[in-house]
Amino acid sequence: MESIKLKLIYPEDKIKEPILSRVCKNFDVEINIRKANVTENIGWLELELTGNEDQIEQAIKFMEAQGIEVSPLEGQVFLE
Repeated sequence: MESIKLKLIYPEDKIKEPILSRVCKNFDVEINIRKANVTENIGWLELELTGNEDQIEQAIKFMEAQGIEVSPLEGQVFLE
């Protein structure tokens, strides 16, 4: 299993959508939200995403396709 810390920035039109729920169900990854700030106009989250490498890559691509800006929080990948 691998873990990566990410920062997600949601555009206004995606804030109310259950995207992280879909990510967990569709890509069999675990999400641990570390910090978050959501307003009516923008939302950002700092989280840890855990799964196998392929699942993580697919989950990130899916989130980006939804218009979410995804970037490594610390530039580190943690192996368990």
